[in-house]
Amino acid sequence: MQKLETQIEDYKDRPDTSIVHFKGDFDGYAKESIADLQTYVDGIDKAHTLIFDFAKLNYLNSYAIGHLVAWHNHVKKLNGNIVIVGTNKNVEDIFAILGISTIFKIYPDLAAATRDLA
Repeated sequence: MQKLETQIEDYKDRPDTSIVHFKGDFDGYAKESIADLQTYVDGIDKAHTLIFDFAKLNYLNSYAIGHLVAWHNHVKKLNGNIVIVGTNKNVEDIFAILGISTIFKIYPDLAAATRDLA
């Protein structure tokens, strides 16, 4: 088990877009690790795009899925969106089983997502 780390950065070419990098395991033990991210998402008050970079995310479970859906609902109400990049096979399988790919647009990597958003 690897403790979850998140890092939020502004996407330099679009002021209404942020990239959130995830590293480690996103599960029930990540409560403290996502506190800053939760505050950030709660503070979004206009259309904004969040790019969730899962390239270094090892694992997620229902705890993470619940947060992802809640964040999606909040951002969507403001005409924003969340896209996900860099999923590994484990995460892809979980998303496929749960139908998450119908909620989020998923890209193979950050470059593909930023090209599409440009």
